[in-house]
Amino acid sequence: MAANLSASPITDQKWLRQLLEDHGFKPVERGHFTNGRATIRVEGSKLRAVPGDRTKDWIGDIGNVEPDALRAMLDIVLKAPSFASQATIDKAEDRRRTGEAALATIADAIRMHPDTHSGVLLRQFVWSIFNGHHVVCLWRLKDVLDGKHNAAVGEVLRAWMDGHLSEDSIRTALISSGEMDRWDTVRLGSAERYRVADALEAVTDVINKVPPGTPSRELTEANCLLRQTLALLQACRF
Repeated sequence: MAANLSASPITDQKWLRQLLEDHGFKPVERGHFTNGRATIRVEGSKLRAVPGDRTKDWIGDIGNVEPDALRAMLDIVLKAPSFASQATIDKAEDRRRTGEAALATIADAIRMHPDTHSGVLLRQFVWSIFNGHHVVCLWRLKDVLDGKHNAAVGEVLRAWMDGHLSEDSIRTALISSGEMDRWDTVRLGSAERYRVADALEAVTDVINKVPPGTPSRELTEANCLLRQTLALLQACRF
């Protein structure tokens, strides 16, 4: 059933005011809401959303839109960066600057001490947020790092989780820390290669003991990857 706007004007409905308030919009006058940068205007069944960057207005006829659908649609529109308040933009910019400064602190530590216990863990941490190729134990990271670098990791992680650290800024840190140049020079020693061989032997042993089924199929895939990895390591000259 369509929303009956004539019986209950949408601007008087509590859910709309709450939704707009959640996104930082406050009423200026009847049917007019703003967060100081972007504006929302409702006139009858027409809704106009004017973005803060004045790129392109979002205009819709909401007369026949179900309230739940309208709520979901507005929630998507108002989450767009162009509808963010100036305070939200400033906060995001501050988080970006703080995150990049902390990333530079970590890069300096890696450049100066790449092979210490803390240096190796920091290298793994930066690579993990760049391409996900390293698993990091946060417990070990917290235990090994001093207060300064613990704080830096915390700032970087918060900024990255919130989407305020770009791939380019992380790549810059990897370059300035020497990690990009170091990537092709790192080689596994005999002990590490033996561990891969032991893992292959263990997986093969499990495959021989479990009955056919889904676990067997996935174990077989793991077995193949380990065989390929071991072959590549054996082909390399260390």
